[in-house]
Amino acid sequence: MTNVPSRATADGGENLATLESKRVLRSRTNERLPIFRLPTEILMTVFRGLEEDQRFDESASSDVPACVVVSRVCRYWRSVAYAYPALWTHIRSTNPRLVAIMLEKSRNLPLVVMYKTPAPPRRCLKPILSHLPRIKSLKFRALEIYANHIIEWLSSQPAPLLETFEFSTPIQLVTQNSADVDITPISNDIFQGQAPRLRSVQLTWVPIDWTADVFSGIRSLSIMEPGSESYPTLSQFLSALTRMPALEHLSLERILFDDEGTMPYSTVSLPQLKRMALGNPTVPEAITVFRQLVLPADVKISLCLDGHQDISDLFEVMPGGFRSIIKSMRAIRLTEYTLCVQLSTSPTMNPADFWNASDDDIRLSLQIEFQDDDGMPIAIPELSIVFDICRAAMQDMDRIQSLYLVGFKSPNREFWRAGSACLLNVEAIHLEGIWLQGIIAALGIVDDEHNIDILYPSLRVLELKTTCFQEETLLYSLQGIWHMRAIHGVGVDTLRLAECRNLLFYWVRKFREVIETVDWDECHWQEPKEDSGARLDEILATGRPLWYDDAANDRSIPQPRLG
Repeated sequence: MTNVPSRATADGGENLATLESKRVLRSRTNERLPIFRLPTEILMTVFRGLEEDQRFDESASSDVPACVVVSRVCRYWRSVAYAYPALWTHIRSTNPRLVAIMLEKSRNLPLVVMYKTPAPPRRCLKPILSHLPRIKSLKFRALEIYANHIIEWLSSQPAPLLETFEFSTPIQLVTQNSADVDITPISNDIFQGQAPRLRSVQLTWVPIDWTADVFSGIRSLSIMEPGSESYPTLSQFLSALTRMPALEHLSLERILFDDEGTMPYSTVSLPQLKRMALGNPTVPEAITVFRQLVLPADVKISLCLDGHQDISDLFEVMPGGFRSIIKSMRAIRLTEYTLCVQLSTSPTMNPADFWNASDDDIRLSLQIEFQDDDGMPIAIPELSIVFDICRAAMQDMDRIQSLYLVGFKSPNREFWRAGSACLLNVEAIHLEGIWLQGIIAALGIVDDEHNIDILYPSLRVLELKTTCFQEETLLYSLQGIWHMRAIHGVGVDTLRLAECRNLLFYWVRKFREVIETVDWDECHWQEPKEDSGARLDEILATGRPLWYDDAANDRSIPQPRLG
């Protein structure tokens, strides 16, 4: 008996044939478009540009890599993308299926792995780490409960191509059940002790065995709060540094040194060191560390210290080669209980909210916290202490040409007098967030018929940023100060006004009657920019150390020092 196809089957076949015809027609139509007839070499260049744009775009939120996106456009683009293994080597997707595709399509090329948020450990990290011998850069976060599994995977194979290694267990992501996890310290077992090209290591809330040799030869070491079980003795710390003679960057935050009873006699020379940051050591610890190290004269130093300790002896053991070439000072009032002082070899500084620890011109950054070990305030500091710190750190105060003050609101005349006595030859003052009362206290001339009190006699340039010009009586006072200083031969030549509020053109015109150059951005009111003022506000609110190069963004919650 002959089988007669049903009408449904016939219709289905016809539909499939129609769909196939449409697909072929669409494909042939696409092939006639210029963009689909680009030479393979040009198309590869375009793909590479798209991949790089997505990779370097910090605001990009898509978890689908650009290489996957272009491979889904058409058959031709997919064939080009699949034949270009270098396009698939930068892995940051948390999608296990896409990770598997990228591992396959990248073939045997070196991999760059970077996760700013924790990736699924077994479905993403484990398959990636199975390719450890060809990973060139490895940066990732993980919940603390998975740390031991990850360390086991990292210890399963050598890493002959690895150059950069960053591993953090961010505290804000720790779960309730993870507090009891005893993380295995990073030791010689990691990478099976074979990572000959390793140059940069950053560990955050990950314990470390300071006697390990696997990190010998690295050029950058950053350790943040490895836990009390990983606090080294001073001898262990110095011994570790002897195995890193090429070290260029050293950053240690919230690391205490176990008391071993005796002081090491040997010193360690780090002739290549360019930047050193110590967060929250005691002053005796900091003095001991600097006394045992032989550092280049031009090394950049960042310190975060408790304000209730005497720091005058600290500068005697620190390298001082930069002190005779300092040209500007910046003081920042981060919070009511936290001050920061920075010294730069350049007369100009980038805005405080855009400052970073790798700024080549800032040679010393010192953050002072007037809080106890539990983060509770112990005293409101006298603001003029910033000038005392500058005087203690410097050898020749006369060379400082510029003074930057941020967040001091309305300091009194005595504060300004201390600054004028300290910085006799300052020619430019840059004030951000200073009230009009504070400016008047700084620049006003006091004449009691017997003595004339003039502060900052060398001042020629004044920059006011985010100042509120609301009180008209104070504006009249300020106008009178411009006249008085001009009469006494200490007038301001240049006045810069940026992001000032309630400032009218009338007053700018009045200022120009006395001051030769008045630059005004004509901004009557401007909300703080998210990229600048918002970041500084965040720093002020969280107490995050301004000196620290916060590459991993793992410090969104201020933590008390362990001890």
